[in-house]
Amino acid sequence: MSQSREDYIKFIYENGKGEYVSNKSIAVGLGIAPPSVSEMISKLSAEHLVDYRPYHGATLTTAGEKMAVDLIRKHEIWEYFLETKLNYTKEEVHQLAEILEHVTPIDLANRLANYINYPEK
Repeated sequence: MSQSREDYIKFIYENGKGEYVSNKSIAVGLGIAPPSVSEMISKLSAEHLVDYRPYHGATLTTAGEKMAVDLIRKHEIWEYFLETKLNYTKEEVHQLAEILEHVTPIDLANRLANYINYPEK
């Protein structure tokens, strides 16, 4: 899945908290033109990752929510690793983790978490 699609999934998860997020909110939050948001939401709906309702917006399906949780977990594992094992500062780790979360297979994330004794929440 593309980084762009994953960014939508993560944004809806973090900003919807189980409720519908409007296309306008997504456009503003991600800095994307509203027509592009509509197009992507249609694609994510076709993939059964979001439930879209006109005039309400989008919320995640069970599959979309699982994807969001996995992305956030990978992000947090990378932040923890970069800060505690490679001595990056808190200011440096977020942007690096943002990149790494999108290219990390779940097996690698699990092995890295085990290696660093990541404190699962």
